[in-house]
Amino acid sequence: MKYVSELEDGENVDILLAVRKKLGLREYRTKFGHYFVLEAGDKTGSLLIKYWGTDDRFTEKIYESIKEGDVVHVKGTYHRDNSPYISIDADYDDIEIVKDYDSERFVPSSENRDEVMRELMKLVEEIEDPYLSKLLDSIFSDEEFLDNFKNSPGAASGAYAYLGGLAEHTLRVAKICGELSRIYNLNRELAITAALLHDIGKTQSYEVDTTIKMRDSAKLLGHTILGYEMVESRIKEIVDFPQSLKEQLLHAIVSHHSPIVDNVPQRIRTREAYILFYANMIDNSLKEFETEGEEWTYSRRMGREIYTGLEQD
Repeated sequence: MKYVSELEDGENVDILLAVRKKLGLREYRTKFGHYFVLEAGDKTGSLLIKYWGTDDRFTEKIYESIKEGDVVHVKGTYHRDNSPYISIDADYDDIEIVKDYDSERFVPSSENRDEVMRELMKLVEEIEDPYLSKLLDSIFSDEEFLDNFKNSPGAASGAYAYLGGLAEHTLRVAKICGELSRIYNLNRELAITAALLHDIGKTQSYEVDTTIKMRDSAKLLGHTILGYEMVESRIKEIVDFPQSLKEQLLHAIVSHHSPIVDNVPQRIRTREAYILFYANMIDNSLKEFETEGEEWTYSRRMGREIYTGLEQD
């Protein structure tokens, strides 16, 4: 059975997909009746499922029976578009929930997690500031945390939405912060430490089964606040941790999505926080260009087509 990445435009498909989001039961614009839309996918990609109903009660019954995280057997026609989708005509095609499946089909994972963690731990060991070093050692010597960090996704969808995505993103951001700190003669160890810790709240943010789901705590508080609390609790265990250093580090963590997000806890006030913000934005944006296959692909994050066909050195 094919994966999403293997589908061709106009192909009649017979495929297993995990439902990631229910997007609603909708009325037709030009006739009576309803259709519904789901977001679904496997470890190779995501698409939309559009079910074109002919019987309102039956259409509603099917929609209500499907839950996020369910695996569905889909028969329909694949359409490659800015938002690729499978069209299901109720008269000819089918969608049904299945219980017997291999969960590894649906959640992607990085194959180089061990190498990423080795590089990341080298950065941890390079920090010489006694307080920042104690803080990082306290966090990254915790075996339970380390295993969770190594295998955590970096997002529920889009860039880094795979097991090991968090560690890979963190390593790249830390490297960028290290280089920018050298160029601008900033506090390099503070910037790298902030980068290593800026997303650790994501270790508490997701549940992984057939899909990557955001936990209620992450929906209500956000990963920045969860991370802030994790780091602050560790700092409290370190005797005489300098107040100014603590405030600058925590500030960088809680402001790393500012200034492009209005509802962040705090706007950026320090140089190290600025380079963390831009390093984070650069890495997440450039990750979009790593799509395999077509030279041109549509980026939902950027809201435009992007060119991915340049050869890499």
